[in-house]
Amino acid sequence: MGEAYHEPRVHHPQPNWAEVEPEEWWESTVAVVREALQRAGVPGERVLGVGLSGLQHALIPIDGRGKPLARAMLWMDQRCQPQVEWMVREHSELIEEIMGRRWPVSTTMSAPKLRWIVENQPDLLCRAHKFLLAKDFIRFRLTGTLASDPSDAAGTFLFDQHSGDWSCQMLELVGVSLEKMPPIRDSTEVAGGVTVEAAEATGLAPGTPVVIGGGDTICTLSGANAFDPKRACLYLGTAAWVSIPRPGTTFGSFGATATTGASLKWLVELFGVGDLQHSPGSSYTALLQEAGGVPPGARGLIFLPHLMGERGPQYNPEAKGVLFGLTLAHTRREIARAVLEGCALHLRWILESLGPSDVEEVVAVGGGAKSAFWRGIIADVTGITLLVPRVLEAGALGAAILAGVGVGIYPGVQEAAGELVRIVGRHKPDGARHELYRGIYPIFLELEERVAPLYGRVPVERWKEG
Repeated sequence: MGEAYHEPRVHHPQPNWAEVEPEEWWESTVAVVREALQRAGVPGERVLGVGLSGLQHALIPIDGRGKPLARAMLWMDQRCQPQVEWMVREHSELIEEIMGRRWPVSTTMSAPKLRWIVENQPDLLCRAHKFLLAKDFIRFRLTGTLASDPSDAAGTFLFDQHSGDWSCQMLELVGVSLEKMPPIRDSTEVAGGVTVEAAEATGLAPGTPVVIGGGDTICTLSGANAFDPKRACLYLGTAAWVSIPRPGTTFGSFGATATTGASLKWLVELFGVGDLQHSPGSSYTALLQEAGGVPPGARGLIFLPHLMGERGPQYNPEAKGVLFGLTLAHTRREIARAVLEGCALHLRWILESLGPSDVEEVVAVGGGAKSAFWRGIIADVTGITLLVPRVLEAGALGAAILAGVGVGIYPGVQEAAGELVRIVGRHKPDGARHELYRGIYPIFLELEERVAPLYGRVPVERWKEG
């Protein structure tokens, strides 16, 4: 009924670091709730429940009063690679025993990031009362309730899937006590009501029920109704991921990037297109329109979209972005098209790495999926028809579904998703353009292979944040 969008600043104090100020997350939440209510024409008193979804892997240290003690390291922050190597070298057998072979440790996860804090900021560890994930921090500010849920906790590499609680063995290995982690509760359980203070800030009514909520992946799958075994889900956000259903699994076959939408944001900031701070939507639209004036193939430019390491299909924390084929004749229009195409080629690589499946449809969601132009490029590159749902911000719809189940409006998540998710369009690949990209794709893969050995050899000096 109403939607709003704010984009907190990502800080890069060092070339491979990525951090967000937790207070900016809260300030953005306050702003978007007020704006969404206003645009919907719905008074806060009519809201029956509040759901929460949040990006995974980013832990926020808070003190006993709930004040953040440091910025949150994002999934794309690569500083903990030495800790990953230590965990693999010294404790691989124990990790396999505790966590299983399905989830290899990587810089994406919270466990090595916590270990980095243990080794480099022991005073911060001592001062921290709790470590909260993003949506758990927002819920704490809304209700005063400290908690997390299984879907978000699973992304930390500190969660025991069998017991449904934090793994004491993994926490001991990392060097963090169990007391510093919040209790784990069900995603649809009501955590508490909106406090008087939070109500004054957001425009919600005091006492409005707030559920525990879930991580962005599970909420997006719910908000896309991606439960059918023949329907995969493609999420296009700051990063991107693909989930192909497999019987007996929550996420199925899963592959993720590090910087997809972030690549486009970087380009908008680099070229100074529009006013990204006050009007991000129009800024992205302006650059996409410029890219639309360039023919497929970006006039010979190929982009490798690894601007903060890479998660898949080949994990490489040292991976860098590459713009190949530049000449004096190229403008920012061609570069913009190359960035969009490079991300699409990367997604094709991920899709192919996940292996054969019975999938017949891919539902495309997330902020990047709002662009029909980018959806078209992805369909043309992959040769796959993309389904377009009525609500593209599927993570937000998934959060609303959790709230609806929590306050008793719906009997379950899948029933709610079946009722609320509506497909309103299809983006079919163009045969001629698909053939053109079929010729570019092998060059993209060869370029990936040839430059990969050079990533770690490039000297990168530390710098001061400007």
